[in-house]
Amino acid sequence: MSDNPGSDTERHLREALRHLGAAQDDDDLRKTHAVALEEVSNTVSSVLREYEGDE
Repeated sequence: MSDNPGSDTERHLREALRHLGAAQDDDDLRKTHAVALEEVSNTVSSVLREYEGDE
């Protein structure tokens, strides 16, 4: 287990954003998938900003 679980949370959120960005860059995505990924990306970004504000 990590000594600082907050840094793990931030690392996982940033990693998720990188993966979402890579998926969005794939031209083979269907429009519905692209919209869903955009919504997930926005949610993860919002959570990350709130998390950073709480520190």
